[in-house]
Amino acid sequence: MNMTDIQCFIKVTELMSFSKAAEALYISQQAVSLHIKHLETAYNVKLFERRPALKLTHSGELLLKAAHDIINRENELLDQLTTSRDNFTGEISIGLPPNRSTAFVCEFIPLFSRQYPNMTVRLAEKTSPTLSLAVKRNEIDLALPLISQYSEKINEDFLEAVPLETENLYLIIADSLLEKHFPDRFPACRQEFQKGVALEDFSQIPMFLHPSSSRLHDEIAGKLALNGTPPFMRIKTSLTSSLVSLCAQGYGIFFSTPMILKYLYATQGSCFQNLNEFPVKGFQGTRQTVLLYHKQKHLTQPIADSICIIKKLYENHRSIMDTLKEVNSRRHC
Repeated sequence: MNMTDIQCFIKVTELMSFSKAAEALYISQQAVSLHIKHLETAYNVKLFERRPALKLTHSGELLLKAAHDIINRENELLDQLTTSRDNFTGEISIGLPPNRSTAFVCEFIPLFSRQYPNMTVRLAEKTSPTLSLAVKRNEIDLALPLISQYSEKINEDFLEAVPLETENLYLIIADSLLEKHFPDRFPACRQEFQKGVALEDFSQIPMFLHPSSSRLHDEIAGKLALNGTPPFMRIKTSLTSSLVSLCAQGYGIFFSTPMILKYLYATQGSCFQNLNEFPVKGFQGTRQTVLLYHKQKHLTQPIADSICIIKKLYENHRSIMDTLKEVNSRRHC
């Protein structure tokens, strides 16, 4: 059995397209067809039905299961034969929601690259509901989806789920907007709001939201609409947190989690001299980040080390809120 044939076959099953598999493998579509033909000839079977849409035959399903076992065994052997982390090459793939990718890689890459300087990290930016399916199909090695009461239940027969962080949501607002919209309560309201704020009290303040691509932001907009005060969206974008400088200038407010706040403070710390971070009532502990991987997948040394790195990163996210509280305390003295 030719390993290149097997790897090509697996890629076609992941993408269910010969042309997309060719693009992903940087080879021609004709070469992909030839690899599949090699396998069909070797086993005297038909692996795919071409019409009306590409799908695996029963023989293809059997070979796919065996192919994953073969790849896992090869990875085990490579681990055993590789004595130095510097000798590891190839890639690992990690899936996570798109709006978290920048914050994640800025934390993860420095630690991972020190251990594996010759390896590639491929990010698969997908919505949380599709990440578990991608892990189950072995399209990605690890995933970091957000789980809430609205999420589909994780299939524990196939997937290992490690709880990482129960998230709180914070409203980020400049002093200038607080003074404008709460003139009778400013600046005393800053201390009061540290205990939590109600969304409806901020409904008339311009917001940076992306409800069309974010279930969380859709919930925020929906809750305000039900209250009879739909939000005024100053900017619609999937990168709301990247607009922290506009927020500091008083052009609007945005919502964030500790993970993203940690990244923003590290990269744009000066902006936080004019900003406040208030927990949002009704959105405390409503979502959880979990680490997913396939139970039947062999955890190579790089993947196992990645799991350890990710766990440590999430343990440190809580500390950013203490840091920001200290910054605000010094600023308000």
